[in-house]
Amino acid sequence: MKLRKLNSRKAAIEMSMSTIVVLVLAMSMLILGLVLVRSIFRTATNSVNELDQKVRTEITNLFVDETSKVVVKLGSDRTARITAGTTNFGIGIGAKTLSGGPATKDLKYKMTVDDGARENCYKVLGRNEVKKLFKQNLDTYSSFDGFEGDTAFAIIQVDVPEGTALCQQKVFVDVKDGDATVGRTFFIIDITRKGFF
Repeated sequence: MKLRKLNSRKAAIEMSMSTIVVLVLAMSMLILGLVLVRSIFRTATNSVNELDQKVRTEITNLFVDETSKVVVKLGSDRTARITAGTTNFGIGIGAKTLSGGPATKDLKYKMTVDDGARENCYKVLGRNEVKKLFKQNLDTYSSFDGFEGDTAFAIIQVDVPEGTALCQQKVFVDVKDGDATVGRTFFIIDITRKGFF
């Protein structure tokens, strides 16, 4: 009888140890899976932090794919999905000179918000709050950050404070070379809710 009790205690301890090991392995796999999903979603945004050679190359490659003289590095839908509470979200833009000659400080860009749509950040937040989202001045021509051959590059920086209402805003980017108009493009800022990751 004592031997049977001893064997059953030993079996119960072995079973509880096996259960603990399985639970620890399952939790580890769950955590690793969550970290993987989080890293995938974090890198899925097209934020540009610095204007390095890779960013310049990607923007230059956009000119090969498009016939435009002004491009935005955001993919085909030109939408920057930014969660509330994000600072220094970067959007890469590029422009080519009209003549094909070297880009100079005469090549400038201006951002203007689209105030015509019915439900956009302009209507939800107001003009002053939309202006505060951008580190660069709106409605004013600014110099590009860098030049390489006939191409100029810049990073538009956006800060979306915590608690900002969810909305979308189309922003036009006009480029001029001296007094001549180079072209216009646009991008959309989509302010989203912070998720679990």
